[in-house]
Amino acid sequence: MSAAPTGKRSAITTAALLSAYQRLSAGTADITNGKVSVANVALEAGVSRATAYRCPELLAMFASSPKPARRKAVEVSNQRELREVIERLLNRIIVLEAMLKAKNGEIDKLRSMLPGLANVRSES
Repeated sequence: MSAAPTGKRSAITTAALLSAYQRLSAGTADITNGKVSVANVALEAGVSRATAYRCPELLAMFASSPKPARRKAVEVSNQRELREVIERLLNRIIVLEAMLKAKNGEIDKLRSMLPGLANVRSES
């Protein structure tokens, strides 16, 4: 059994890597979670990460692809404020649930006293 020439093997590997990159970019990943990364491309293509990192065509595609925008400080600050508001509201809900439980206990206690009061009225 003879191995394929290095050039042909390299072309086949490159084609597999580029095909895997296209599948991931299109959201039709077969094996991975769908995140476009060199590791996932390698896994989709069935090659090692080292092989993927040695493929200049693949690395060029990653270099030319748009990067996700970084969040601005204002957005981060707004998210922090929103988390604080959510935390305060959750704490308020806990307090209100405790108050409701206490009131329900008081109502149950008063309801248990009602049958006794009905007997007192009928005797008068």
